Amino acid sequence: MRFVLSLLTCVALPVAALAEEMRAITGSLIYRERIALPPDAEILLELRDGAGALVETAQHPTDGAQVPLPFALDGPAGTDLTLRAALRLGGEIRWLSDAVEIEAGEDAVEAGALMLTGFRPMGFASTMNCGELVVELGFVGEGARLRIGGQYVDLVQEVTASGAKFVAEGDPDTWIWTKGDAATLSLHGSEFPECHAALPGASYRARGNEPGWTLEIAGGQMRYAGDYGATEIAAPLPEPEIVDGARRYAAEGADLVLTLTQALCRDTMTGMPYPATALVETGGQSLSGCGGDPMDLLAAHPWRVEDIGGGGIVDSSNVGIAFGRDGRVSGSGSCNRFMGGAELSGEGLRIGPVAATMMACPEALMEQEQRFFRLLDQVDRFDFAEDGALLLIGGDTVLATARR
Repeated sequence: MRFVLSLLTCVALPVAALAEEMRAITGSLIYRERIALPPDAEILLELRDGAGALVETAQHPTDGAQVPLPFALDGPAGTDLTLRAALRLGGEIRWLSDAVEIEAGEDAVEAGALMLTGFRPMGFASTMNCGELVVELGFVGEGARLRIGGQYVDLVQEVTASGAKFVAEGDPDTWIWTKGDAATLSLHGSEFPECHAALPGASYRARGNEPGWTLEIAGGQMRYAGDYGATEIAAPLPEPEIVDGARRYAAEGADLVLTLTQALCRDTMTGMPYPATALVETGGQSLSGCGGDPMDLLAAHPWRVEDIGGGGIVDSSNVGIAFGRDGRVSGSGSCNRFMGGAELSGEGLRIGPVAATMMACPEALMEQEQRFFRLLDQVDRFDFAEDGALLLIGGDTVLATARR
């Protein structure tokens, strides 16, 4: 069993000490190509904590300046951070940096020169942060599709005086209203904090089985490896076209076509869920597979556990779990807060060891908490129900069910 107890000591702090201390982070942006930036180019900056949660963003125009472009923003001092930067031209990100790790500390940080590389958007889909919620919004024709964890919602456009509003079919209280870089989101009548676009990932990966193949998109290139690596094709990433609601990338001058559909996909060998279905056409073959990162499904938001071992939970009790991109989990077991590790591999999901505080609670809650921790130790994979509920599974048994 991988559950470990730990005692956290609480001390009284002055009110001033409770305010999070900030520190200045400065640097500059450069790229190697001899290309002049247009006057309307914009700098975008993003800070995330170790779990991948967005903690600070900044954007401002370059006003005709050229590289090196200085930047400055403030970030929390008490946590490890990841800094990324981008340049947006004509409303689209065209230059993107790798992530820069910044260790927790009180002193100001000089990040130096961040190297930007050319970036070609995959088009028609973007990721947005709405408080603790991360959503993916894809546009198809006049409509849109919203992904929230493992749940997919189809939307139709509604006429508005400003921006673009998309409403769920059959549920007028679920909608997203985009206005420039920001958006407002309502799910079943509950509105979330203002949404802001997140910087895209530097790469995208799709894969399939029988025969094994992978396709990676990075640096404006498509790189395909098929027949378990015996066949390799590389080509520039083309502009996508919409075909039957999917994005189709037909490489120019190469026998390679990738089609991505925003729908839950499960690996045919392991059952691992992925955010998108993928189809590769090459060599006269049509090869099916999955695309994206399974962690996008788990880390989209904290999960509220509603069933443990098929027996429900104690009325009004608080059981929850959140997955961080740093390979950590945290949450509430019923009475105590817990934290620990989460390993996501090609074979499945493992949770633990976890450590928890040692606060005493009513016996029913303590028993429920111990049962929940024992079940976490048995998890070896995850899946989603048709309504988007997260299923934590051990063997062939659903050990726990959770929702947003």
